[in-house]
Amino acid sequence: ACLDCVRMQLSLKFYTEVLSMVQAIKCKQMTYPDDLPQISVVFIFVNEALSVILRSVHSVVNHTPSHLLKEIILVDDNSDNVELKFNLDQYVHKRYPGLVKIVRNNKREGLIRARIQGWKAATSPVVGFFDAHVEFNIGWVEPALTRIKEDRKRIILPAIDNIKYNTFEVQQYANAAHGYNWGLWCMYIIPPQDWLDKGDESAPIR
Repeated sequence: ACLDCVRMQLSLKFYTEVLSMVQAIKCKQMTYPDDLPQISVVFIFVNEALSVILRSVHSVVNHTPSHLLKEIILVDDNSDNVELKFNLDQYVHKRYPGLVKIVRNNKREGLIRARIQGWKAATSPVVGFFDAHVEFNIGWVEPALTRIKEDRKRIILPAIDNIKYNTFEVQQYANAAHGYNWGLWCMYIIPPQDWLDKGDESAPIR
C-alpha cells in the first residue's frame, strides 16, 4: 500500500507538469480578486477503484489554493466494495484530517439524490460536483469562483479534456460549449461565432 502511495505521488507530480502545458497562454496571465468565496468539492462514487478516488482527492488538494478549498465531500452511494469502507476512511482521515468528509448512503440513491446529499453536507457558499475519476488542472478554481462572485446565480462548467484510460495521456478537446438535449444527454456544441471572432480562449463561452 505504501508503494502504491509513492507511485501515486510520482505520477501526480508528472501529471501536474503535463497539465500545465495544456492551459491556454492567457489563462496563466490572468489575475483574480483576493476575496473569492470558498468552495466545497463533492465527489460521487459507487464501487470506484480506491486508487482512482484518492488520485482525484490528491489532485484537487494539490491544485486548489488552501484558503479557497473549504472541504472535500465523498458521497458513497452504497458501494459494496469493502476497500471503500475502512481503508478509505482510514486514509483520508489520517492524510487530510478535518478536510475530507465521507457521506454514506444506506441504499443506492442514484446520481442526483447522491449529489443532494453532498450538497446538504457542504458548508461553503459554493459547491462543485464532480465524478470521482477526474484530474484538476492548475488554476482551475479561480476563474470559476470569479464568475460566481460576479453573479451568484451562475452555474459554471469547466472545460473538460480526456484522460486516456490506458496511458493517462491528456487528450485536449477542442473548445466547446456544453448543453443538453431533451433526453438530458450532454452535448458538445461549437462555440458561437462572436466568441470565435474574439480569439480569446480564456473567455467564458455562453
